[in-house]
Amino acid sequence: MQNPVEDDFLPPSDPLVADLVSKLDDNLREAFEERAGIIEFDANLPRAHAECLALLNVLVSHPECVSAVFARNIEGEGDADSH
Repeated sequence: MQNPVEDDFLPPSDPLVADLVSKLDDNLREAFEERAGIIEFDANLPRAHAECLALLNVLVSHPECVSAVFARNIEGEGDADSH
């Protein structure tokens, strides 16, 4: 079942950003979207660039979520010998 907050937002345009953002909880996802919008319009940057900067801002502002986001990526990769 999809996260209800994800239904309210378009996925980020960059696949890596989209993957990492999908692992954020609802509050951090909303913070990401807010920051991306502010950066896009105040700095007059393309949306994709604003999304990258917003993700970095969320991860730096909430370091506790960094390990959770990246741990999920590592768990999903499986055994290193199988690559």
